Amino acid sequence: MKTILFPTDFSKNAIHASLYAAMLVKLYDANLVMLHVHNIPMVPENNHSFEIKNAISLNETSAKEDLEVFTKKFMEHSNLSSERIIQRVEYGFAAESIVETAHSIKADLIVMGTKGASDRLDKWLGTHAQEVMKKAECPVFIIPKNVPIDYPQRILYAADFKEDEVSATQRLLTIAKPLGATCKVVHIHEYLEPNIGHFVEETIKELEEKFKNEDITIQRLHRDDIIEGLETYIKTYNPDVLAMAIHEKSFLSNIFDTSVTRHFIQEAKLPMLTFKK
Repeated sequence: MKTILFPTDFSKNAIHASLYAAMLVKLYDANLVMLHVHNIPMVPENNHSFEIKNAISLNETSAKEDLEVFTKKFMEHSNLSSERIIQRVEYGFAAESIVETAHSIKADLIVMGTKGASDRLDKWLGTHAQEVMKKAECPVFIIPKNVPIDYPQRILYAADFKEDEVSATQRLLTIAKPLGATCKVVHIHEYLEPNIGHFVEETIKELEEKFKNEDITIQRLHRDDIIEGLETYIKTYNPDVLAMAIHEKSFLSNIFDTSVTRHFIQEAKLPMLTFKK
C-alpha cells in the first residue's frame, strides 16, 4: 500500500479520524494525501462571472490556509514527517471530488470521519461517507467520532454470500494481513429466506477450503432480522472493525447495501471498512 487519501472538513470528527489515518499510514508504510474540498461560494444571482471567479479564488486561498493549519496540528499529534504528507485543495462537491481525487492519485485506501446521521433529514439525504463508499474504486475506512485509536486486531466481515465471496474475502485479507488482524466472516440470513441452506453450506465449504491456511473463521447464523442479528453478534464478538463489501451489479445485493450498510454507517459505533466486490 502506497497512498492513503484523507479528506477533511477541519471538524472535530475530522481531527479524530486523522489520527486513525496516521496509525494506518504507519502500519502500511504509506504516504498521506490530505484533501479539503471547498464548495461553491454563496454569491448574489446578479453577480458577474468575474466576481464569481474572484469569490472562488478567495475561497481557495482561505481553504489552503486552513488546510496548512490543520496539517501542522495533525503532524504535531501524529509525529508524521512532512515528507510523507501531501496537501491538496479541490473545488466542487465533496463526495464527487473525493472519489475523483482518489482515482487520479491512484489511492490504495480512503480514510474519512463521519458523525453518522443525527436526524431524519440527515438519514434521507445520506452522508458524504455513504456516497464515497458506493463510488470509490479503493477500500474506504469510515471512522466515527470518539472510537478508540487502537490497532485493529479483530475484523468482522458481514458477508451476504452474493456474487464472488472468494475474491471479496481475499481482498479483505490483503487489507487485514499488514495490520496483523484476525478475520471472521459471518453470514446472517433471515429464517424466511427460501432455499438458502444448501447454498450457504456450499459457500462456507468453498471459503474454508480456499482459506484453510489463513487466520480466518467462517460462520452462519439464522436470525429474524439481519440488522438486529448483526448488532447482537457485534456485541458478542466485539470486533475492532466491521467490514462489508459493496456491490455494483445485482439489484438484490444493492438492497443489502442500502439497508444494512447504511444503518451501520449512520449509527457509527465502530470503524467500518467497505470495499468493492
